Amino acid sequence: MTGFRLMGENPSIPRSCDLLIQDHPNRPYPVVHRVRTSAIVRAAVFLAIFYGIGMVWTYVDFALTGGTSDARYALSQILSAVIAYAVVTLGIEGRRWPYEIQPRRLLGLAKGMVLGGGIIAACVGVLALLGSYSVTGVNPDYSPWMDILSLGILAGITEEVQIRGVLFRLMEEGLGTWGAVAVSATVFGWTHLDNPDANLWGAIAIALEAGILLAAVYALTRSLWWCIGVHFAWNVVEGPVFGSIVSATGSQDSWLIGSWTGPQILTGGRFGMEASIVPVILSGGLGVALLVYAWRRGLMVDPMWVRKRKLTEMGR
Repeated sequence: MTGFRLMGENPSIPRSCDLLIQDHPNRPYPVVHRVRTSAIVRAAVFLAIFYGIGMVWTYVDFALTGGTSDARYALSQILSAVIAYAVVTLGIEGRRWPYEIQPRRLLGLAKGMVLGGGIIAACVGVLALLGSYSVTGVNPDYSPWMDILSLGILAGITEEVQIRGVLFRLMEEGLGTWGAVAVSATVFGWTHLDNPDANLWGAIAIALEAGILLAAVYALTRSLWWCIGVHFAWNVVEGPVFGSIVSATGSQDSWLIGSWTGPQILTGGRFGMEASIVPVILSGGLGVALLVYAWRRGLMVDPMWVRKRKLTEMGR
């Protein structure tokens, strides 16, 4: 492992005291701090704060302005997620600064954006070669800022904090990395079923392509910056740039005026390009390859029962 670097990040190897990685609080066996190590407590606190702040914000917003706006709603969701995560990681877990969101690792945000945008561009390129996508014009009057806020910043921060920062980490402490990948990817796909034009295949496709890829990126880098960057660029390049509907959220204005033709298995239909078989194969395949890469280099966390056995054998 000496000198090994992955995607510009130092490798995060399970530590000897509890066989977890540094994005987790110390959890030796036998358990010492039961509240700090309880996944149920941390999840409950996060959800209570996240939804509590959101409800208070909405009430105050309506009381002061008589309504709300998309921009203020997005801001409330972002602040709710950040504050809830800070309480869980700094307060309950007792970590000085969460490794996965340290400011010195901010460059991962830009690297993730390159990866996410590159994947979508590659998928669009394949669809163009197959005759299912073509550019018919440019929309110079399109203003992307609200889409960038809602599809990029809001989705990138809140969903990554919730799914990778909370769900993935808590599941990993019990089920190990492979189990956390399976659960977080499944939940990530399932959460998109509430969107206006959602369908079961689209949710499965998102789980297989983005759910697995983002879990793999997190498992490799242990960086929410990377995941936020991938998610942000994925949505923005897919929607505001190329003109695909994003995750079944309805019609999409864009800078490029695109024509999507052919069978739904290629275009994704009303769900958008994420329901196309092309990103399922390309992005899902890349995610699986990255996970195998991490596993072969010992960067994965074992399930809790395996860690207990190993720690007992080590006399810890």
